[in-house]
Amino acid sequence: VTRLTDADQTTMKRALLEFGRALRAGDVDAGLFFYAGHGVQVKGENYLVPVNARIDSEDEIDLEGINVNDFLQVMNSANSKINIVILDACRNNPFARSFRAVSRGLAPVDAPKGTLIAYATAPGDVALDGTGNNSPYTLALTQAIRQGQGATVESVFKATRRDVLAATGDRQVPWETSSVTGDFYFTPGDGKPPAPQPSAESDMVR
Repeated sequence: VTRLTDADQTTMKRALLEFGRALRAGDVDAGLFFYAGHGVQVKGENYLVPVNARIDSEDEIDLEGINVNDFLQVMNSANSKINIVILDACRNNPFARSFRAVSRGLAPVDAPKGTLIAYATAPGDVALDGTGNNSPYTLALTQAIRQGQGATVESVFKATRRDVLAATGDRQVPWETSSVTGDFYFTPGDGKPPAPQPSAESDMVR
């Protein structure tokens, strides 16, 4: 498990290389990448924005950002049984004034074989930050994983979607694209789907 907080581009790229090596080093059942922070869509491509990125125009996004496809390629090359990519990054574009053409949210991405890509909200929409340390999406997802022992990954994300809709008054609809054919469980258990959660914020640290 690798955890980065407030990482710059060099640190993120180095972590990506190490992540790929770890996935390829052994018989790995699943690879999981979770990102919470700023992300932008430029010409149909999605980029994660590291801390301290200086982007004065959309032409500089390749220099300062990290393309989501880089993570997908690394994970796909490792031949894991399943890969899960979770992007809580569909915020307002922080560089909107500098870009010639502004696209809201993130663009849809075709999931490579055996991959599930989860977004905090629908393609082209903007996710809410919430009022606590965690966004409504991250809060709902962590609760769904904890409450859904033995539930399939699809059931966990359905529960997350339901709780985010309730917490945001139907303004935010979490989204997934998937090419997964087998079953995956975040935690073992009795197989019951996650119970509905109240739409409250918490002070959990990411």
